[in-house]
Amino acid sequence: MAREVTFPRTRHVALSGPEHAGEAKAAGSQAILVPIRVAEGATAPAGVLLPQPPEPGAPGVPEKGALPAAAQVPAPGTGPAVPQQRELPWVVSVDIAEPAAEVDRCRSLDGNALAVRCPSSLEGRDVAGLLAGRAAVVGDAVLLEGLDRWYRLGSEGAGYCKSCGFALMENLRETLGDHLEPFDALEALQSSALPLRERPFARQKEALRLSEALEAAKRAVLRARDEARRKRSVEIGVLGRVGTLNGLALELCRHLDGLVFELTTGDAYAALLPLLAARAALGQRPAIALLPGTVPAAQVKLYAALATACDADLLLADDAPAEARAALAEHRQFLSLIRERYRPSAPLFDAEVLLSPICDHWTAGGHQRAAATAVAALAKAQQQPAVRLDLAGGVRARLLVLAGAAAIPASDAAAARKYVEGGGDILLLGKCMPVDEEGRVGDPVFPEVKSGLEPVGEGRVFALDDGAQEAAISRALRELSGRGRAQVTLTGRGRLLVRAYLDPERKLDVHFVNLDLQDDAVIPAQGVQVAIAGQAAGGGRAAYWFAPERSGGKDGERIPLNPSGFSVSTILPSVNSYALLAVPR
Repeated sequence: MAREVTFPRTRHVALSGPEHAGEAKAAGSQAILVPIRVAEGATAPAGVLLPQPPEPGAPGVPEKGALPAAAQVPAPGTGPAVPQQRELPWVVSVDIAEPAAEVDRCRSLDGNALAVRCPSSLEGRDVAGLLAGRAAVVGDAVLLEGLDRWYRLGSEGAGYCKSCGFALMENLRETLGDHLEPFDALEALQSSALPLRERPFARQKEALRLSEALEAAKRAVLRARDEARRKRSVEIGVLGRVGTLNGLALELCRHLDGLVFELTTGDAYAALLPLLAARAALGQRPAIALLPGTVPAAQVKLYAALATACDADLLLADDAPAEARAALAEHRQFLSLIRERYRPSAPLFDAEVLLSPICDHWTAGGHQRAAATAVAALAKAQQQPAVRLDLAGGVRARLLVLAGAAAIPASDAAAARKYVEGGGDILLLGKCMPVDEEGRVGDPVFPEVKSGLEPVGEGRVFALDDGAQEAAISRALRELSGRGRAQVTLTGRGRLLVRAYLDPERKLDVHFVNLDLQDDAVIPAQGVQVAIAGQAAGGGRAAYWFAPERSGGKDGERIPLNPSGFSVSTILPSVNSYALLAVPR
């Protein structure tokens, strides 16, 4: 049998490029990201030697043609492991989206050939599987790149080659029956003068755009795992790399052992949703945000702190300057010190925000943009947001946010209706309608709600138009949050983002991220008072402060907590870029 996965073992992975291997260990890196062309030219990786086939006539082996004796042959995977020669594990990256020939090259709506592999091409899937298998043979883990490159081109940018036409025709035959005579469905779609979403078979084509990309990626992932089991008798981790987070990337997370995704910069609050959504989709598997190389060192510190507060990791592009790499290395060294005290804990939340991959697909990203606005408004209102990809199991928070939910699955629509009728509160931004597997939109989930605050059953729904301003969302949050108090509140000068994680049997971790960045320099936040609700702090009357610029060591600096009504409070030390407050319960 194959041996267990040796990398990654935890949900936190610090990656470095091969050209920075010398500084990787000192920087707190846990693995080296190596392209396949470099890995195949290096020495053989660690693994388990498979037994050689016995030679006829050898001791204990019968002659050729004789009946086999009951010789003991070691089973694959039970022999001793080859000694590990690498100081750090190798994560071998391979691009499976590059077309190998004209037969697997996709085309756009206007017929132009594209530099991307068609996921519907059987030849292309075979080549992608071969590349994934080669990477699995030479690495301790595999990083499949380009999983969503075809998908990100959109409905007009790709999906009009012969393989896409065959896939569409097969889908129509499955839907309408085998009696359907073959015809060129893509030609009917391309030649129509109607808007793209209203053309013949446009809905079926859009459904295939998600399912075909997902199926092609799944085949490559399974091929990598199978090759590692067959040729090395080991289990390896298969990670994926995508662009900015989208519906396909979130759907892929259930099939991957980790995800590397691009993080947009500019507004730190806008980066909250991708970080929280990736962690929600991956569970205890690594979520790694990739920053472009043009980000200055001060912003690297900010986004590294933000990723840590969202329980994710950060990776810099290969062309990042030395100052940016030094800033990330300093942050990683600090994390290696304090993460010895960590263990997996659940995020503390005041509200839940639905981010449905299916809805994001059918709304062309509009659902995610609206949800990002809602998450930013919650964070600015000092409400702890949690991201849900579906509502299976019911809503656990006192407030549910449905933003841009114009095409959510029917199961989520029924769960949202049941939640509010049972006494819950919903903040509704834009329309909320169910959708089936083929993209047909149903009736509104809350037809009785027009605008503003309306009672629905035992609960309430506050409806705002799609694209509502941040001030209107803040007023709605204040109206709906009158029934309860935020778990963690801050008072004082400075722009601090706070994220809290609760381990009921051990402690409460409160992360502070300083967002006050001026002229590429962080302005320290001083004299800020924090108040923590009693149900979150428990019986703790002392906390421990960890910050990179302070010398608290592994145990931190002890800070007293003062009881104040149904909460505890204290004045925080100066917060430079990032700090952690651990409250034993």
